Amino acid sequence: MTLETAVADGAVSVSVDGTLIARYDAEPAGSKPGFDTLALPPGADTKPGENLVVSSPHDHPWHFGLFFCQKLVDGVNCWESEPSAAAGNPHGYAEAGDYEVREASDGGVEFGQEATWRTDAGEELLDDERTIRIGEPGDEGYLLTWEQELTALEQRRHLSSETLHGHYSGLSLRFARSLREGRVLLPDGQDPGETSPPRAASGPAARWCDYSGPLDGRPGAAAVGDPWSAGIAMFDHPDNGDEPVNWFVMDEPFGFLAANPTWGTVETLEEGESRSWTWGLWVHSGMPDEERVERAYESFVDSV
Repeated sequence: MTLETAVADGAVSVSVDGTLIARYDAEPAGSKPGFDTLALPPGADTKPGENLVVSSPHDHPWHFGLFFCQKLVDGVNCWESEPSAAAGNPHGYAEAGDYEVREASDGGVEFGQEATWRTDAGEELLDDERTIRIGEPGDEGYLLTWEQELTALEQRRHLSSETLHGHYSGLSLRFARSLREGRVLLPDGQDPGETSPPRAASGPAARWCDYSGPLDGRPGAAAVGDPWSAGIAMFDHPDNGDEPVNWFVMDEPFGFLAANPTWGTVETLEEGESRSWTWGLWVHSGMPDEERVERAYESFVDSV
């Protein structure tokens, strides 16, 4: 399957045979750039073209589908930017910068973007550089790789995520509403623990986490007790650190998954110092078992 790209209205769209599979909003009206579309490709045995994420939902308009956000920088809330701005409270946000689309060496699509995290008062907090690659899809799905780098600006910066409401931070996914109460799968039979409410989420540490669930729209008697299903597995590259990342995962009242490298800790960056991470996402149809997700994870590690 050949990937086709288009840039219009500040967004990068990636399609296969006329079916939109990904759309990255590089010049957002909201506080952060991110993907408002991650959809199943043509050939998927469930529902080709079905978007598995939701951006700017009415309950949390600061969720942007697939997006990166360091929740707290020196205590400045960069996550709930929209409600903080509405209440007149101090906050941080990502000022989106230049972006470039190019063909990847493996036949996929690659694009990079720069951004600056700053406060509403104008103080520059972090430089943000990200490179995103989307591989050619197969019948089951496709791999997206996200390389993220943060650099401290102006002074020493402290990155953290712990607040009263939970440890959500990092590379984050807000799932489509039909995927509510989905299945959470971790390697080696690991128990995900508590997945609702957010302040109670257990944050299991693992090399990958898959979230899959039912889709609406399957017609006929076959749908009774056996709806279509799909999901997204997120992968933590072993070069990210000595220990696997903690996953903030919720299945109620909506599906949410985040790779949070500052769970239970504070990352300190001296002025000009950088920290980088590489994560993968496998957008797939069906509800794969542990062995299948592990194979996809190994393919991701080999591809980087």
